[in-house]
Amino acid sequence: MLQRLMPESWRNGWYQDCKKYLKLRGQRWLDKRIPGTRRQQLGHRSIFILPTRAGLLFAVMLLIMLVTAINYQSSLIYGLTFWLFSIGLSAMYLTFRNLKGLILISREAPDGYAGQVFEIPLQLQAGNKREHLGLWLGYPDNPPRPLHVQRGQFETLQLSYRSQRRGKLQPGRLLLESRFPLGLFRAWSWIRLDFHTLVYPKPIHDSLRLAGGSDGGELIGATRQTSGDQDFRGLRQYQPGDSMRQIAWKQLARGKGLVTKDFDSDDGASCWLDWANISGDAETRLSILCGAVLDVHQKGWEYGLRLPGVEIKPTHSEAHMKACLTALAVWGEAS
Repeated sequence: MLQRLMPESWRNGWYQDCKKYLKLRGQRWLDKRIPGTRRQQLGHRSIFILPTRAGLLFAVMLLIMLVTAINYQSSLIYGLTFWLFSIGLSAMYLTFRNLKGLILISREAPDGYAGQVFEIPLQLQAGNKREHLGLWLGYPDNPPRPLHVQRGQFETLQLSYRSQRRGKLQPGRLLLESRFPLGLFRAWSWIRLDFHTLVYPKPIHDSLRLAGGSDGGELIGATRQTSGDQDFRGLRQYQPGDSMRQIAWKQLARGKGLVTKDFDSDDGASCWLDWANISGDAETRLSILCGAVLDVHQKGWEYGLRLPGVEIKPTHSEAHMKACLTALAVWGEAS
């Protein structure tokens, strides 16, 4: 009665607040009961089971048969009722048993950018005691994948997930369910697998460009440090992350080991990509800097990166590019 007297705007706000509160409490309860991990084995604490619509109709039918048997004192109906009841109990146990003991293991997907669809590899492992049939696995808002895992075998699959935020890849909880063997019960689990995959900011490429279009121009939004003639300095020992283009392949072919060509400055330029030189909100700045890192790395320039609280000195290598992109991905996140 009180709810009817409330204005519609109040009812909608109250309903939405209650919905958010219950969802938050449910997530906290799941985090305590099924914490995130890289390897999850399903057991009593992580499997839930309830009757399906067919299971509820089956229970109503058993109740009607039981009342009929009591009214007519029919031994045949009594026997049929209890026989079907035992089948229902067996179906409940087998549905639960179909998930128990299954192991899910996370595998790493390649790093990518916000807005990109990630193909996340997962591995399911069955024990030597039983096989797991009629499974459905998938992330919410994505179509589930049917699969089954044979006894003592591994099953590897990839699930698609589009990440809209930078940082550590957090696709949320997987929904794994089964209605095997009779469809009378639905057993399911919400599983959160952890990944080390990074999501870089979505790159914006058109905000940093050469002024005037000449080789001697300056980068808008970047601080120019040096210029040179790409002079060859000599050879040095190979370091992990050095560009494949700088490896002295002739020296390697002569059996002199893996060495790298050292230059004064690739393409005669070195610059700082500086947060302070760019306008916009934090995410826009990170996206612009991400695009700039990719652009100047492709040009072969030496470049450094300055963020609030972070400074990476100028150099040029694949490892350096990854370090800059990683800094952009995790900047501002709690450690």
